[in-house]
Amino acid sequence: MLQMANYEFIRKQHFVLGKSIRQVSRETGYSRQVIRKALTTTEIPVYKLSKLKPKPVIESVQSIILEWLRQDEQAPPKQRHTAKRIFQRLVEEYGFTGGESTVRRYVRQLRVSPPKAYVPLEFPPGKFAQFDWGEVDILLFGKQVTVQVFCLRCTYSRKIFVQTFFHQKQEALLQGHVNAFEFLGAVPHTIVYDNLKTAVKKILEGKNREEQERFTQLRAHYLFESYFCEPAKGNQKGQVGNLVKMVKQQFFTPMPSVASLNELNDWLLQKCLSYEDTRVPRSTITVGEAFIQDKECMLPLPSHPLECYRMIPVKSNSLSLVTFEQNAYSVPVSYASKELVCRVYADDLAIYHNGELIATINDVSKKGKRYSTMITTSISY
Repeated sequence: MLQMANYEFIRKQHFVLGKSIRQVSRETGYSRQVIRKALTTTEIPVYKLSKLKPKPVIESVQSIILEWLRQDEQAPPKQRHTAKRIFQRLVEEYGFTGGESTVRRYVRQLRVSPPKAYVPLEFPPGKFAQFDWGEVDILLFGKQVTVQVFCLRCTYSRKIFVQTFFHQKQEALLQGHVNAFEFLGAVPHTIVYDNLKTAVKKILEGKNREEQERFTQLRAHYLFESYFCEPAKGNQKGQVGNLVKMVKQQFFTPMPSVASLNELNDWLLQKCLSYEDTRVPRSTITVGEAFIQDKECMLPLPSHPLECYRMIPVKSNSLSLVTFEQNAYSVPVSYASKELVCRVYADDLAIYHNGELIATINDVSKKGKRYSTMITTSISY
């Protein structure tokens, strides 16, 4: 393709020196068609592809990518494929030999995402972690259900902990923290939160908060500090926000099919461990290597974990049944029509009479009738 300097030379030969098109063609070797074009325009020449180039590598998987994107239209918005996830699945499931940039370029042609900008922050080892809930859909016994994802990330090392619950109630919040601390083997000095109702009873002036008593008990047991973001300022905990997004895209796309949350959480635990091989942004070390420094500066675990439950007074009826959240559970007949106390854990119930454990109900779902078929009951006499 001729450059602008070539156009300039041709035009001067013809218009300034008075040479004919034939003479210019003979002296320069350019065709008459090219010379006529140079004489009729002063626009900067731009190459135009007359025929699309073949793309055999991406063409072999185009139908697969289109089908995944079509399925995404029915999936939750935050559990849809990214170009990176599409590339990973193509490699894992179809032995794709092309590059990630090839897939990215093709997906970008199908949908354009606005660029994102952020200011990176630096955090000292062991001092901070961030927490947030996420919500995803899974296939449980072949049925699509919604579960809540407990996400905690250490801000220095980027170490992650992820676990699912059926709900975001206070007992799940507390149990998630206990499990996260046990997984880390230590406790961050300060954890950053939204103003979630299970932790904050009332937002006071400035950064002051009146916290829920059970949440205060959690802090007193593990001796960490809590920092609550300003209302509608979720960007103040951007690392865990990115974690929630990554978990939805990498761990829950496509939707995992499991027989229980225990099975799913065991699988997520392995994902958290394998994440240690990821390189820390703007660094040459991995998450696992950085966490060694992180852990050295964290608080030690207490001698025993906190027992996480809510206390609810209940009363059994004449049929020896206790009703909790629209479900009835049996207690020993000797405790019919009695005033009892129910300890509500994240997944289980424990029923007491005058401080004595009289019944336990395991694998309790917190979604009422939606999961009623999952409920199993075991009685302790």
